[in-house]
Amino acid sequence: MIHFLLLSVAMAADPTVHSVSDISQHFSFYMDGRFHRQYLKDTSRDVRNWGSLSQLDLSNVNLLLLTGGDERIPYDEGARRNIASFLDGGGTVLVMADGTGKSPPVAEVMAAYGAVLDDESAAKPLAGVGELEGQDIVLRRGGTLELDEQWTPLVLDRDGRVVLADRRVGPGTLILGSRGLFGQKPDASDPINDSWVGPLLVSRASRKAIDTTRPPRRTWAEDSKQAGPLKIEFHDGTEQFADDIVAVYEDVRPHLLAITGVEPSPGMIQRMLILPTGGGGFSSGVCIAIGAWWGGFPAKRYPMVELISHEAGHSWVLPYPEPLWNEPIATWLGIEVGRRMDMPQATRTLERQLAKARKLDPDFTKLNPMAKGAARDLIWGKSYYVFEELEKNHGPGAMAKYFQTKRRVLEPNRQAYTMDDCVAVWSLAVNEDLFPWFQSLAFDVDRSRTDLPAP
Repeated sequence: MIHFLLLSVAMAADPTVHSVSDISQHFSFYMDGRFHRQYLKDTSRDVRNWGSLSQLDLSNVNLLLLTGGDERIPYDEGARRNIASFLDGGGTVLVMADGTGKSPPVAEVMAAYGAVLDDESAAKPLAGVGELEGQDIVLRRGGTLELDEQWTPLVLDRDGRVVLADRRVGPGTLILGSRGLFGQKPDASDPINDSWVGPLLVSRASRKAIDTTRPPRRTWAEDSKQAGPLKIEFHDGTEQFADDIVAVYEDVRPHLLAITGVEPSPGMIQRMLILPTGGGGFSSGVCIAIGAWWGGFPAKRYPMVELISHEAGHSWVLPYPEPLWNEPIATWLGIEVGRRMDMPQATRTLERQLAKARKLDPDFTKLNPMAKGAARDLIWGKSYYVFEELEKNHGPGAMAKYFQTKRRVLEPNRQAYTMDDCVAVWSLAVNEDLFPWFQSLAFDVDRSRTDLPAP
């Protein structure tokens, strides 16, 4: 559950490629701009497709980037027709997928082009052939391909099995390769094979002419409905999840209001985007995005309660994000909502994190969670401990007092909100100087570093 602002269109100085990274079949933070940053930033304008692939306008695009997809949202007939039409118009399609484990939905699409995603793992080392001969080839892990004679191998494994290949489809080009040949980390810190991936894609995509004076446009989920004041956004594939997720949000919201004692910050949480993933969500404050099958939803309900509470919670925290525990406080809100809804998983989640932190700091008095390099388990566990102790000693309703005081004492356009400010707000909220207590828990806080008044 990462607090992300939606990425804007990435612009290159002199682009020869207009690319679309498709995140409609399966969303990942990596495909939401990171692939472009690693391999195409100097040569491409890249946008993301959040809507149905079947309705994507590819007329002024020459590179389409696809992953394997998710079985819950198969590549439908409309998506297949659009891919075929794009190839017939001279476009290049890169498909990154593996047949190892469970075969992905894109495997059926590739079968129509004489390619099978094999369930055999590639054996290292790998070697480039043809134009990639002599290139260093890195593969995290992945599978091999069985191809008909129309394909040209580009990368082989130790046993001579194909791992990357391309073929012409009319005037267009189809490139198919193991997902393990490309970066995957959400922070784009793993640009493996960047010396040849970008040039390969540009050489193929440039075969189709584009109007470089008319940049491509990011495509949003095209369908929506209103749930009270909240606009729910989805596409053809995620529509099946929308109503159940909205029902959870409607159950969660009254509890968030009770816990925080305030409405969301003005202008926040106006939209909810249903993401085709089980990998979490994000928030921009105005929009929260929710992974449609997070935690096994709808069969399992608590993880979705926690996720929606977490992402919505950012809209209560803004416009001044918490300085240390912006993520932990959002999850604690989800835990507290779960407890109020009599979900035993909530208490177990809290206890697990506290136990992890106690392994590092048994009585929570030794380690400063604000220190550089502080362990995640320490930060999260000690944050939970603080919230629980404040509720026990100054509640019930201490968190509501905090949110109410924060709204009241922080003036508009304040430039910063530090941990010293945070403790000052807590002190005002409970009418007691809490700096000594936080210091006893090894927090590096000092009243002299805040301009907020004492209680």
